[in-house]
Amino acid sequence: MPAELVLAVVAAADLCLKYGKALTVVYRDIKGAEEGVRSKLLLVEAIWSKTATQVDFLKRVAGVLEEEHCRIHLEILQVLQGKLNISISKIESVVKGGSSGSEVKRWKYARLREAIDDSISELQQWQSIFDPTWYLILRMGNRFIDDELSKQSDELAVETLSLQTSSTSSSGNSALASAQDLRHTLKGDGGSAMHISLPENGLEWETAREVEYSTTILVKRQGSDKVFAVDTISCRAEYDILRVRTDAEGLAKKLKRDDIGIFGLLSCKGVVKRKDADTRRLASLSLVFQLPSAFHNTAVTPVSLRTHLLQERSFSVSRVLDVAKQLARAVSFVHTVDFVHKNIRPETILVFPDHDSGSPSELGSAFLLGFDSFRNINFHTLKMGDEAWERNLYRHPSRQGLQAQEAYIMQHDVYSLGVCLLEIGLWDSFVQYGSSLDDETKREKVPVPGRRLSDGLESVLCEDGDIAGKMKVKDELVSLARSRLPLCMGSRYAAVVVTCLTCLDEDTEEFRGEDMQDEDGILVGVRFIEKVLVRLGEIVI
Repeated sequence: MPAELVLAVVAAADLCLKYGKALTVVYRDIKGAEEGVRSKLLLVEAIWSKTATQVDFLKRVAGVLEEEHCRIHLEILQVLQGKLNISISKIESVVKGGSSGSEVKRWKYARLREAIDDSISELQQWQSIFDPTWYLILRMGNRFIDDELSKQSDELAVETLSLQTSSTSSSGNSALASAQDLRHTLKGDGGSAMHISLPENGLEWETAREVEYSTTILVKRQGSDKVFAVDTISCRAEYDILRVRTDAEGLAKKLKRDDIGIFGLLSCKGVVKRKDADTRRLASLSLVFQLPSAFHNTAVTPVSLRTHLLQERSFSVSRVLDVAKQLARAVSFVHTVDFVHKNIRPETILVFPDHDSGSPSELGSAFLLGFDSFRNINFHTLKMGDEAWERNLYRHPSRQGLQAQEAYIMQHDVYSLGVCLLEIGLWDSFVQYGSSLDDETKREKVPVPGRRLSDGLESVLCEDGDIAGKMKVKDELVSLARSRLPLCMGSRYAAVVVTCLTCLDEDTEEFRGEDMQDEDGILVGVRFIEKVLVRLGEIVI
């Protein structure tokens, strides 16, 4: 890797740390702020504490990163420099000219709150792109990563004690502790002590509730009103049960994280192993997920993305873009922890209303679930499929039908994400459920193609061997993305969708080629961040 690139990353990191410190100093110098403003200032400090810790670590390890990984970090740091400069200018324009140092006149508090809110929003948006890029570092096999994590953690602990810093500094400590935990789990040397096995009788299975148009069910904890989301993997006879169990336990450990929500995923409580009553053979494995803290009781039910898509859109385009970003972050993290999802579609995505959205019509926050087909990326794939056209629609042509043509790789998830992003961008469900049938049949939820899809699509998607026909369906989706999507979401969003849908095309270099087959599996993740996450983050509506 060119030495100039490493030096550029280090210099950019130093500038970000300098500007971030300047921003927090300006905030701390504000005198006589009201309680509401003080709490916002503390939030800015907490956000920056985490960011500064991560940027400092990046500076330490920049020299051992892959060239593309280093380059994308440089681009993202340069964006942060601009955001910090703007935030400093805004806050200084409000506090300057006060009669008592940085004391703010009462009539300026509205502007002050607005400036702080802007800083919080800008930092959080930037962090949502930086986090996936930074966490990719933890995939590297280089021992230097472990040494620097340990070294920086020790230094930060000593600094916190010696300076008796405020509680906001704990954000930096927790960021490193979280990174070390994930690093150990990824390496397979830190998860043995983690408790993820749950008793079958710990949940009231008889009270399980289905979420309409979803693969996930909601189950109450025994003797409590607390509710969990559950995805169940059937242990079919043709499966390698030991491998399935190993995968389920491995995924549970990697998703058992308090901060997982920032990636559009729910924290995994553990795994329930259920045996057949007659044979005592393992019949199923259920992954149990904790709902967001505001939705633990039985009174609130999340809604599947499919349910939303079947209704007329009643919220802003910016909310649709937010969901697209959440789904992209979820896919990125699943890949970062060495798994492929294999089942990304609106039925595997749950949406929770945001309490602070200000309107009941707002879409809310989306979380990727449907972990009933996932696989560790390092393990063999069975190439098994099914004949359900409504599931094959979201699979790449090489993965459709009863017998898939190719082994499953990360790019197949990228394709599935592209179909979902196309669908939510058009806000027109590709799958309808018996809307023209009588009530009795409608309750059976018989799927029929939506109006955007061509006639005869069902049979093409289900036939084995007809790869040409399947490619025509993919071409039809690409055509929709190029011709119709720009009218709904703009040309930049449409370009991201086309990138996802064509990621495995022979004439594209973005996700194909030998350079994507690096030892640590980082380059596909870097390319996904560059071509999908960053480009979605640049869209302003």
